[in-house]
Amino acid sequence: MITYEFLQNYWWFIISLLGGLLVFLLFVQGGQSMINSISKTEDEKKLVINALGRKWEYTFTTLVTFGGAFFASFPLFYATSFGGAYWVWMLLLFSFVVQAVSYEFQSKPGNVFGPKTYRSFLLFNGIIGTFVLGVAVATFFTGS
Repeated sequence: MITYEFLQNYWWFIISLLGGLLVFLLFVQGGQSMINSISKTEDEKKLVINALGRKWEYTFTTLVTFGGAFFASFPLFYATSFGGAYWVWMLLLFSFVVQAVSYEFQSKPGNVFGPKTYRSFLLFNGIIGTFVLGVAVATFFTGS
């Protein structure tokens, strides 16, 4: 028979697993913030972007799954924590949307903005995305 205590432990395990996986997958954002420092030539920059570009979906999917699992397991805590930090979460999601657009359109023919604009978007996500995620998790503990 499934008890209430078992379900609490089960959901905490799932959320902890997803949170740990999300932190591990943030290597993509770390790599994006170092594109200009670890690569000097244009070919090296393309190589780094191609290596990271195949992994960015995992981070975003894990972030969304983490939020969904949090909502499914603790809806009242989710409502107060996520609602209190609404603008933080919107900035985080905006930075991930900018990241997706950057990977998709920087090498397309007819690109009017040029690759430097999209690389600056990747730098924005690499720095702001990780910082804002830390701020959002910190709001869990401050009750914001």
